[in-house]
Amino acid sequence: RRQGFRTMAAAVEDSATTGLGAYRTDGLERVSVREAAFHTGANRFYRLEATDARGWPLPFEDLHHRKAVIVNIGISGATARAEMAALRRISDEIAPRDGTRVLAFPTDEFSPGTTITDADIAAFARECGVHPRDAALTIMAKTTVDGPDAHPVFRYLKAMANIDTIGRDFGACFYVNRNAHLQGVAASAEAMYAVLKSELEG
Repeated sequence: RRQGFRTMAAAVEDSATTGLGAYRTDGLERVSVREAAFHTGANRFYRLEATDARGWPLPFEDLHHRKAVIVNIGISGATARAEMAALRRISDEIAPRDGTRVLAFPTDEFSPGTTITDADIAAFARECGVHPRDAALTIMAKTTVDGPDAHPVFRYLKAMANIDTIGRDFGACFYVNRNAHLQGVAASAEAMYAVLKSELEG
């Protein structure tokens, strides 16, 4: 199994380390319910919509038959820069070969006392070399990913992964395949890059 990556058939072995609740695969009923949801998952996924950092709507129907990596990001500190570098590698090295689309959702909910603005997000994107019109790596508008105010995108993905909370910046890197099914969750952008690179190299 790839380091830091959990398929939908596997359990998260160390939720304290990854910041994820375990995929509850301990009951056949739960697994069958989750698998049944896959049959309607494509329609539900493509009905989602979010707003990018420029304020433009991004309907998920635009992701039709494309792989998608969806992750919540922080926008300050060495960890954020390192994780963004891994997302850039996905957009620069992987996306041109298989069309993968990366959606990075900034949040400040895991940084108590900090409020990020649109200007902060734009500055971070420039610092990381992400162009506003980058077709492979899109920085989204500030988002809430946990709790009752969580964005519908993250409510949907967490429900599909059977995750209660994400809990930290870059806490869950969701991988949605070409059929709009959640294929797995990586504990970091670097781990997701390794997964996608391995798939390309066979």
